[in-house]
Amino acid sequence: MKVMELSSVRCRYRLRLLVGLIFCLAYARPVVAQQNRTDSLSVTVAVDQERITIGDAFQYVVTVVSPLEAAIRWPDTGKTLGGFDILSFDHDGPYIRPDGAHVDTLRYTLTIYTTGVQNILPLSLSCILEDGSELFAVSDSIPITIVSVIDDEATDIRDLKNPVDIPASIPWYIWVAGGVGLILLAGVIWYIIHRRRQRDEVVEAFVDSVRPPHEKALDELDQLARFQWLAQGRVKTHYTVLSEILRRYLSARYKIAAMEFTTTELMVAIRRLETPYDQVQSINRLLQESDMVKFAKFTPEPDPQSQSIQNTRDIIEQTRLVEVETPDSDETSTGEVIAKAEDVKHET
Repeated sequence: MKVMELSSVRCRYRLRLLVGLIFCLAYARPVVAQQNRTDSLSVTVAVDQERITIGDAFQYVVTVVSPLEAAIRWPDTGKTLGGFDILSFDHDGPYIRPDGAHVDTLRYTLTIYTTGVQNILPLSLSCILEDGSELFAVSDSIPITIVSVIDDEATDIRDLKNPVDIPASIPWYIWVAGGVGLILLAGVIWYIIHRRRQRDEVVEAFVDSVRPPHEKALDELDQLARFQWLAQGRVKTHYTVLSEILRRYLSARYKIAAMEFTTTELMVAIRRLETPYDQVQSINRLLQESDMVKFAKFTPEPDPQSQSIQNTRDIIEQTRLVEVETPDSDETSTGEVIAKAEDVKHET
């Protein structure tokens, strides 16, 4: 019985001791935290290297320690920091230290493009506390030595020499005479080229004029076929050029103003020349179809479109002027054309 009472007394004693210890710890921690609380603002700076080559990057680290509830006025982050260019910027924090202070870390990557000793100017910060008071702190200035990529003792690189004055040994009138001579030479060259082009054009026009009308028309039809306007959907353009080729041929073949006539007037003129009926009908059919395409926005069927060039070719072959050839007619006509062309060249 006495043993049980003694154990009960010991338990109650331990329980009271534990409750008292918990009570002391609960009230003692705020007191310690309040005693260790930081009420100042500090700014420390550091660089990873104090000597760099021009254009090289280096790290500039700013550590700011401030009270727990302080509002810090941070500097604006632009493109430069003093005379240094900012390549990158990073703000790390805030972190709470065991003593209740805030710690912020600002990391700058800087560079500069001038040589010599350049100072990173002191960084000034301020913060406002809960009671409205304001704290200020200024960092230290850090000198940075910037060296050139060229060795100062190098002997193979020298400054440029001053420009040398060229004496004016040639009189001014020589320059004027040379300029006038060049102008005259250019004029003579232009005149010769121009005259040669005129002569070639005259010869080409003369040779073209002695060609039979059906040969020129057939060549123009071959060129029209190479354009392939029907395959491109340019039906109106195709029929416009086709009718002009036929009208030019008829003008040269029958000595009439086919380009000036309407289709009706042209057919009347051709009938007066006692042209065979089937030829008149073929010409009329092709010209009427061309007029419908040009003026009435008519689109023929695919088969008539594809046969239009061949139909025009058949009309030209049927109406061409047939010459009666003698055994030496080809040689004579060719010689005459060459002789006339030579005469034109000499005349021009």
